[in-house]
Amino acid sequence: MKSLKMVKYEIKKILRSRAVLILSIIVPVILAFFGSSFYPKNISQNFNLVIYNQDKSFLGNFTFLLIKQFLNFENTVEISNESEFNRLIELGNYDSIIIIPKGFTNDLVNKLQTSLYIVPNPHNIQNSLMIYTAFKAVFDELAGIPEIKVGSTTDFLLSGGIGIDETRPKPEIKMLIPNAKEKMLFESESNDFGINDMFAPIVAVVTILISSMIGISYSVGQARESKLLDLYISNGLSIRVFAFSKLIAYLLVGFVMGLFSWGMFRLFGVQSQAISWHLFLLIFVSVFTFTSFGLVLSSFLKSSKAASFLVTAVIGLMFVFGNVLIPVPKGGFLEKFSYIFPVKYSLDAWRKLTVLGYGLSDIYKEIVILTIFGIFCFYLAIFLMRVTQET
Repeated sequence: MKSLKMVKYEIKKILRSRAVLILSIIVPVILAFFGSSFYPKNISQNFNLVIYNQDKSFLGNFTFLLIKQFLNFENTVEISNESEFNRLIELGNYDSIIIIPKGFTNDLVNKLQTSLYIVPNPHNIQNSLMIYTAFKAVFDELAGIPEIKVGSTTDFLLSGGIGIDETRPKPEIKMLIPNAKEKMLFESESNDFGINDMFAPIVAVVTILISSMIGISYSVGQARESKLLDLYISNGLSIRVFAFSKLIAYLLVGFVMGLFSWGMFRLFGVQSQAISWHLFLLIFVSVFTFTSFGLVLSSFLKSSKAASFLVTAVIGLMFVFGNVLIPVPKGGFLEKFSYIFPVKYSLDAWRKLTVLGYGLSDIYKEIVILTIFGIFCFYLAIFLMRVTQET
């Protein structure tokens, strides 16, 4: 009963905090509406792009050279056979693979509907979506292939010389999702992904961090600063019950805010291939982890300002070095350093569900890591509060 009363009291305190409510509601709405403008389309010049040309005809090789010019990335690799393709998929040493299928150029010349395929890297979905967006934008602008205008010299000059054959259907850009267990590729149900599909999970996690991680750290710091925790203890309330009540209260608030944030993006057209309850479970586990993390960071501090400052600094580190907003260079110290932050596992799992259409069996490692991290932080927070609490 004491725990339930504490939870009820804590939720009332949260609802009285207008700043937290405003940030948790306004930020998702603004970023969901303007999200794609935060990312330029030419950001992907240093990605590891692989091109697999299956169309070995003369026109196919010409088209291959043309596409290479459009996608002039610095780290572009060419593969020529299926064994190299399968080995690359198994190693995962790429950001995206572009496949030019057999007969592509012949169908394009004959004005038939054509398709190009992109294989994303399940372990680096952020970079894969950037490449997909840039690649799709190129063909959306072309709307087919260039042609030389016919007629007199005057007509040729007035028409701009070279134009676009509007009767030629533009190639469809389809995504092939690798299935590591069955060692096969399956076509994505949606082929209209954009930057917002990558951006949406980030904003949802930001909302969770604001409403739960920052909120619980400030609340715990305020309780210790105002000696309210001392009063609770003197009236028979244990530190374990105090910490558990805070955790449950901010877990509920963070879960609701996370669902609201994701719902706003869905309202503005963000694609999702996730099974609903799989995503709800991931949101719940993520909120639990971040709330416990905020609890442990504030457990040894005696003021709300110090707790809020520390948590804000840690959140800043997570977003700069956690491979969240800025892609971290591969193979270096920063890539290894990013794995210590829980936000990376949450975002990776979120994108695997919503973008790739994976299930729980494909993200169980992330779920287990987040759960263990959250439980460890919760019990460490209780221990640190007991050690630092004045008796």
